[in-house]
Amino acid sequence: MKARIVEAQADLFEVGVLSQTAEVESVPMDRLLADPSGPPLVVIGGLLDAERLVEMRKLSSALARARVAVIVVPPFTGLDLGRYFETPVQLGVRRRAAYSAARITDGALEEILGGEVKVRSDHFFDTALGAGVLAVDAQSKPVLLRYQATNTAGPVFFSTLQLLTYTALTDEAHRQSLLWHLLSWTPTVTAEAREIARQPPSPPTAEAVGEGVLVPIVLLLAAGGPQTAELLRSRAGALLGVDLSANDVGRALEELTRQGLSASDASAVSDRGALVRFLEQRGMHPYLRELGALLASEETIT
Repeated sequence: MKARIVEAQADLFEVGVLSQTAEVESVPMDRLLADPSGPPLVVIGGLLDAERLVEMRKLSSALARARVAVIVVPPFTGLDLGRYFETPVQLGVRRRAAYSAARITDGALEEILGGEVKVRSDHFFDTALGAGVLAVDAQSKPVLLRYQATNTAGPVFFSTLQLLTYTALTDEAHRQSLLWHLLSWTPTVTAEAREIARQPPSPPTAEAVGEGVLVPIVLLLAAGGPQTAELLRSRAGALLGVDLSANDVGRALEELTRQGLSASDASAVSDRGALVRFLEQRGMHPYLRELGALLASEETIT
């Protein structure tokens, strides 16, 4: 079993714990960006700080295109993890009292590890949507989840379970089994994928609208139907944790109109089938179902 870490984290205690389970290779950040293909990358939370935001976004994009798995584990420095991986919804970390166990909610994982793992966690994930949740704590809060930007992208496993810590609240056999399973969840990387990953993305034009703006708007239109631009902006913040300006919403609607996915006026009926296909191509259909349920409950309350 092999794993990689960013060279800047080579001296951390957690890397020593990781080396008890896998053969660890320390790789400079610039080398990872140039050639991201290889074994899974383990990211210890302290790497995710504001100074590395741009660099980490570039790395996460390169790893996703190369179909390489990423495992993000405690301890955390920043609490807004989603922005480093440009998740379409907010993904934050919240501290709470220590729990000693987690309930597995993913069927495939349960078959391998059983219904519960005794691994300590001091945090849970605070996110608007729950697609990809693999395990929850005693309060049914997510503590382990998988995120894929598209159906063919490499997965990112976010864990608040202390997979690289020795503690009395953790069963060592459970910790190592779960860590081993995540490390072995390595997507097959084809020669074509490697070549695509090495190619730098095309520089955006001044008018280019990023997926981080388009996806939330498509989610809201597909789940809630016609809405005013102001309502789209409000719901993006309240339900998805995405802060969009009025200009962002306007440019997104223009781009969706250009692609034939939306009417020029957000309050007019759009082609829902086209919007759903747009989301399915990016592996976002589970988010659509959950957002639809959220909007339905919102309408019931009002």
